[in-house]
Amino acid sequence: MTNVDIIVNKINADHNYQDNPADFVIIDLTNDYLVWSEGSSEIADGKDEPTENELNSASPIIDPTLSKTVSKCFIFDKSDGGGLLRLLNGMGINKRFTFGFSFDGATASEPQLEVWDNTDHDSTAFHVLGNGTPANSMIKGVCTTIALPGESWVGNPLAGATVLLLNNGSGALNELETLVDSQELYCNLKIVIPAAYATPAVEPFVLSLRYMWN
Repeated sequence: MTNVDIIVNKINADHNYQDNPADFVIIDLTNDYLVWSEGSSEIADGKDEPTENELNSASPIIDPTLSKTVSKCFIFDKSDGGGLLRLLNGMGINKRFTFGFSFDGATASEPQLEVWDNTDHDSTAFHVLGNGTPANSMIKGVCTTIALPGESWVGNPLAGATVLLLNNGSGALNELETLVDSQELYCNLKIVIPAAYATPAVEPFVLSLRYMWN
């Protein structure tokens, strides 16, 4: 079996995981979660777990004429005692090592990132996922495993069967080389709300990593 740690960068998204593991948080898939927000005095790095009211007060404001990129992404990191918000470094901008996936062995398929509106992985009805039309998803992703995404990267809409290949389309991961403990794949993500979008919503979408192993 090949295991994977899902990691996010809280310090410097110019640093990779192999050389700078302390820059990253390993996501606890039971207790941790991501929060996209405009931020506030309470939705900020080092703050306690946010309340629903605090999250609502820091939500993005839809622009009537321009698309709106949600400016911040946090992880609620339960490993720090009772849990603290940690601001991710490099989300949505020209950085390589913000969202990562650290594998301890080979895979039989290319790992891919998927986005759904439930853990059954059978629906994309959320507005943020395109309201049932994956091409209209507000969640944009770009593979950064081999290179920076570019200063004005657009990314591809992600929802349902519209996925992000994490090895840059190069296929399955090989067995680890001698003296290498793991191998990492990376991407960057952002949420872009269309101008004058008519329906505000609070939607806890599901990011899923899918891969096979021998």
